[in-house]
Amino acid sequence: MNYTGCWNGIAIVGGAILVALAVVELARRLFPHEALRQGHDATGNLLAVVGTLYAVLLGLIVVDAMARFERAMEVVQLESNCLADVYLIAARLPEPQRVRVRELCRVYAEQVVKLEWPAMERAQMSTDARRTALALAQSLDDFEPQTEAHKTAYPFLLEKISELWDMRRDRGGTALYGIPVVEWVSLILGAVVTVFFAGLFSVGNARLQMVVTTLTALVIGLNLYLVCLFGYPFAGELSVSSRPFDVDIDVFRGVYSASPAPEGESHTSPEPVSPEPVRP
Repeated sequence: MNYTGCWNGIAIVGGAILVALAVVELARRLFPHEALRQGHDATGNLLAVVGTLYAVLLGLIVVDAMARFERAMEVVQLESNCLADVYLIAARLPEPQRVRVRELCRVYAEQVVKLEWPAMERAQMSTDARRTALALAQSLDDFEPQTEAHKTAYPFLLEKISELWDMRRDRGGTALYGIPVVEWVSLILGAVVTVFFAGLFSVGNARLQMVVTTLTALVIGLNLYLVCLFGYPFAGELSVSSRPFDVDIDVFRGVYSASPAPEGESHTSPEPVSPEPVRP
């Protein structure tokens, strides 16, 4: 995954604290201290209900966003694995089909990294990459296996190409559709209402009430930031990396079978240790 900074988090948490303090100050101005003290019991009961409902809602959306992010990482890994499998197994095909399938694999991986990954940050998909994926899915339509090796490799290739297409569609759906607007509206309105109820408590020390409000808004703001981070797996400050496809490109170029070795890895094997001579 890629993490580029926390400026959005600072803005979200800071904004939540400022809005919460403003809401509490508004509540203190709208209702006199004596009125707040008399309604303390009723306010406390309502706050318990509203706070519980909002905590459940916020927790469910945060968990759903995290699951969405993990699923996106898994889909990217599975798609890149299928692409590498297709490329490697295509070596068993005869010359025309082998060259065609392998070339489409190379082109598709480069288009995904160079064209589609930047496009997914804007909730879009690359048309060129889609065409290449479709061409790969149709690349064996004219192939009739003749030998036993071809008959063994052919159904496995079709299965992997089908899985590749399915994983691509899954990744596209995740990139195009983030957290629904209705969920954001519910989260923001719920936060405002919860903080407003907290401001209706009669606290004699205004500084103490501001501290409590700040801490409450801090927790809510952090959870909203988590929703923003994980709810959009291919955009924002935390995003799914294209590293699996970069590895595929290196495999297609033969980087892992030639010197020098890629950064962080080594093809050199340890020197064999000669056994000690046995003494009589």
